[in-house]
Amino acid sequence: MTSSTAARPRRELLLQSAADLFSAKGYHAVGIDDIGAAAGISGPGVYRHFASKQALLEALCDRALSSMLEGAQGIPAEYDDPARALEALVDLHVDFAVARRALLGVWLREQRALSDDVRRSLRRRLRLYEQPWREVLAKLRDDLPAEEVAVAVSATLSMLNTAATVDADVPPDRLARLLRRMALSALLGRRAPRR
Repeated sequence: MTSSTAARPRRELLLQSAADLFSAKGYHAVGIDDIGAAAGISGPGVYRHFASKQALLEALCDRALSSMLEGAQGIPAEYDDPARALEALVDLHVDFAVARRALLGVWLREQRALSDDVRRSLRRRLRLYEQPWREVLAKLRDDLPAEEVAVAVSATLSMLNTAATVDADVPPDRLARLLRRMALSALLGRRAPRR
């Protein structure tokens, strides 16, 4: 086993420990010693893997967005039917929101602790993530101009993301079904008649 192979599981354990702690207590309430203890090493041992607590937070936010972005980018080309493509995008996000709840919660709540440059980079990548959603939804919602499609996508993603911050005693499979129904209803609902 090489040293990089041996280091990888420890790095993963540190990321998971940091995500769990940041999610439960908040970024500012967690120290390097807390993260090290949760991962079974000393606090200073964390610095062999990450330069700082903020570097850990950056890695977590990057991981959350990269995971979602990589999954979403190929979906429109994978499906001939835009309705199926939209369902696949919704399923991707719902699965992430339910299975990686702590990571998503950290990404949503703790970005303000990052540098302006890192936040700007994350916002650019978020727009890239939303692009396939907009393309697919525009094909299904000819009643909405492009700017309203953008609002519908952003608002629906915000709604789905909130699942990471709500303490509800709903089993994961039921939560996923509920979120999926809500997202598809929000995206595909037709405009109310004008009065």
